[in-house]
Amino acid sequence: MAKAKYCEKCGQVYCPFFLCRKCNFCKTKLKVFPEEMEQKYKIFDDSWMDIWAQLVSYTNLSAVCTVNEELSLREELIARTDNFVMHELADSPQFSPGLHARQVQKRRELDRKFAESTYRRSCEKFAKSLARTQAGGGQGGYVPRCPVCGSADIQKIAFGTRAVKTAAFGVAGAVDDAGKTYKCGNCGSKF
Repeated sequence: MAKAKYCEKCGQVYCPFFLCRKCNFCKTKLKVFPEEMEQKYKIFDDSWMDIWAQLVSYTNLSAVCTVNEELSLREELIARTDNFVMHELADSPQFSPGLHARQVQKRRELDRKFAESTYRRSCEKFAKSLARTQAGGGQGGYVPRCPVCGSADIQKIAFGTRAVKTAAFGVAGAVDDAGKTYKCGNCGSKF
């Protein structure tokens, strides 16, 4: 059975599903997590796996969330890892705080790109579905829904609405509508 591993130099943590032997960030040989350490820092407990399951469902587009919702889940994983790193590795002579900071920054950048890509794909999927429905005259019993809350109460954002916001508040007033076509009447999200 695969064991969870970590890099004692940069603090990167690998869940049991990754079968690598060296850190993909700094190429240092990985160490196996002792069982008590995993539990102590709640690194791979049930709630950790629940977070990963949610992220996988977003990736598979079986569920939809905003970029910020996905990033907050990813930040929870980073915080748990960081808790372990600061308590167990920070005093080790092999540990490099600078390397750890760069590794975490790179992970956050990759997480942001991935979350934005996932959200963009889900919005494109929704827009295509909505276009097919509208082109077919709404036949087939399909009702378009908000990708965030699932409500069927959606309205197209009118050009006039954007113009009024721009006139009243300047360019900053219309920023939240930039690139958005629809607004949900239930949760208020724009997509």
